[in-house]
Amino acid sequence: MRETEHRSTARVLDILELLEHVSNGLSLKEISEALKVPKSSLFPILHTLLERGYLCSESNGRGYRLGSMAFQLGNSYLKQMDGDEEIETVMQKVVDQCGETCHFAVLDRSEVLYLKKIDSPHTVRMTSRIGMRMPAYGTGLGKALLTDHSLSMLRELYPEGLKPLTEHTVTDMEVLAEQLKQSKETGFSSEREESDQDICCVAVPLRKNGKIVAALSVAVPTFRDTAEKEEQIKKLLQEAKQRIEAILQFTDLGLPNE
Repeated sequence: MRETEHRSTARVLDILELLEHVSNGLSLKEISEALKVPKSSLFPILHTLLERGYLCSESNGRGYRLGSMAFQLGNSYLKQMDGDEEIETVMQKVVDQCGETCHFAVLDRSEVLYLKKIDSPHTVRMTSRIGMRMPAYGTGLGKALLTDHSLSMLRELYPEGLKPLTEHTVTDMEVLAEQLKQSKETGFSSEREESDQDICCVAVPLRKNGKIVAALSVAVPTFRDTAEKEEQIKKLLQEAKQRIEAILQFTDLGLPNE
């Protein structure tokens, strides 16, 4: 906990952030061990969060997981974004023209946080959801968001190294830094089966006042990927980037890096 943080408030947020990454719930003991906080201190906080609907109790006795109020709170954030509908309109146009899934995401510490998604009309497409998180180094979106990061910044962001998400994930920090350097020169980031088998992705960073605040991507199953399609997607992303960056300049979306 940071010295300037209020202890009880920080513990509430630590609990919610911990359970955000767990789909099957955690017991009181597991939460206590993960946060290094006594069970006696955690129990009244968990009870209050349970009563208010931010947590729910697993029927199998496993413990606690996020409740409906946590979802409602996150959904309210998305609805309050000033340029919400305008950005989705731009994304929909990309999907209409290339027929593939389009994502809008931000960097939250070392992870990509997916905020918007327009699905491909095809039955076979990338499986993803709004609110999903992925290690930034293994995704096209993440590499776009990390474009301005130097090798030293990457080492600080990932002190334990780059763990493979698939057999194709880049796990060498220097190789990743070189990829980001190339992305900065070309304006595009890409990955092929680094985070999902049989999925490739092309992405662009979105800037506000020169600073990367978000990223936009198109994800394509590898069997539909061709050189022609990739060029089409790059052109569509570049056009969408210009439109969305114009929206960002005149709206406050409440993005983490604005």
